[in-house]
Amino acid sequence: MSQEIESRIRAALRPVAPSEDFSQKLLARVIADQPAQPKPRRTFAASMRPLAWWLTASLAACLILAVGIEQHLERQRLQQSGLEARREVVEALRMTSQKLNIAYEAVKHQSTSPTDEKSGV
Repeated sequence: MSQEIESRIRAALRPVAPSEDFSQKLLARVIADQPAQPKPRRTFAASMRPLAWWLTASLAACLILAVGIEQHLERQRLQQSGLEARREVVEALRMTSQKLNIAYEAVKHQSTSPTDEKSGV
């Protein structure tokens, strides 16, 4: 039974030679069925796309650079104000130390004054 089916299939699917004008008819049909494609025109907007992309990218880079420079300058100003505050604190401590030394010398001088030595204390 399977051989009978096979032989029927082979007979049904045997190669058939095309007619002589088959190729010409086929090509004519393909050409006729093809929609006419207009030549793409390059518009002003289409030609500006790459330029617009580069302009946008360069603008973004400039903005990032400006923000980075501003942050750097702010950090420098903060550091300078911190150094100034430190200098002022050191100066205040130096002045306080001098005043305390003067007060210490005055107290020390009063405690060893000649009036105390004469009274026998």
